[in-house]
This record gives sequence, C-alpha cells and structure tokens, in this order.
Amino acid sequence: MTEQHPSWNELLQKYCREPEVRQVIFVQQTEGSMARVQLYVKTEEYPDFWTKLLTCEGYIGRNGLGKTTEGDMKTPMGDFGVFTAVGMKDDPGTKADYVKLDEHIFCAEGEFYNLLLDDRVIPREVIDENGGDHMNDMSPQFNYGMFLDYNKERILGKGSYIFLHCDGPNPFTAGCVAVSEENMKFILQNVDNNVRVCIYPLIE
Repeated sequence: MTEQHPSWNELLQKYCREPEVRQVIFVQQTEGSMARVQLYVKTEEYPDFWTKLLTCEGYIGRNGLGKTTEGDMKTPMGDFGVFTAVGMKDDPGTKADYVKLDEHIFCAEGEFYNLLLDDRVIPREVIDENGGDHMNDMSPQFNYGMFLDYNKERILGKGSYIFLHCDGPNPFTAGCVAVSEENMKFILQNVDNNVRVCIYPLIE
C-alpha cells in the first residue's frame, strides 16, 4: 500500500478512537471491477472494539478505481461519509436519514450538480431547466442505497451522484459501488448517519 493509501487496520484504529463513528464499510478492490465489501460495527456489548457483521462480493466502476472526471466509469478512491440513505422501497429500518426515491426526487446538473432535488421544494420547471432526471426509474439498483459525500464541494466535472447501491445486470457500475439487494438492505439496517465508507485497492 502506498503512503497515500492507509491500511485497513489503520482505518479501523483511527475510527475506533472516534466514538461518533460506529460503523465502517470497507470496499476493497480485488481485481478490475470486482470488490470485497465488509461492514464493521461497534456493538453495545463491545463499544470499544470492532465486530465484523458482513463480508460480501461487490462491484465498482467498469474502469476500476481513481475517479477524476464525470463519465470516466471509475469509482472514487478515499474515505467518505454519506449525505443520506435512499431507496425506491420503503425505509428498511436504518438509523440514517432516509430519502424515499419516489416521483418527487430528481438528480440534476448546473447549479444543482450532485444534489438530490425534491419538486415539492424546488419548482419542477427549474429542475427541468437543469436537466433533471427522475430517481424512481432506476430499479433494481436504487431499491436501496446510500448517497456518498464524494465531491461534496460540488465541483462541476469532478463527478457526481456516487452511491453504494444494489447491483444490476452487469458485473460493474458506472462509478458507484454495488452489492446484492439483500446485502444492501442489511447494511442499511445496521448503519447511522456517521458511517464511513472507505474505498481502496486490496493489498494483502
């Protein structure tokens, strides 16, 4: 692992010292667009230690890691928080904030780059002027998910709308991270707003 990429043990130790962080998700690129996804939590019984709740297969961008620009088909590498949990299906019981992806929720460009928009708050004509797309026609990938805070500064062209979401028909994504719907639902049921999602290559 290069100096700029912390080891998984270093990340666990770092967040073990931060009491507000009670869950860490590791997305470990194994080869190409393949990844290993692990969920660690602090339990009430052992609040000062990590318990691994899940290890599963996942997918990342078709072109691997290292996102720098919109449309490069790469997943960003780094240590991220989440803006919110989301889903076309009803809240599965997460402790994180949850946005139901119904007919009112959109993604857009322009001044609303990398934001989720609600047409009950922002007029639909304004959303349409900024290339708004519905978020409720992307099943099964967005049956459940988490909106990662990659590019939270909303720099145009750097990349937008990076999620950990359910997998689809392909063994890769356009830049997000995907796991099975069963595992995505399980992850949501065991995280809160302070979960960290750490995405790096796996070096044994």
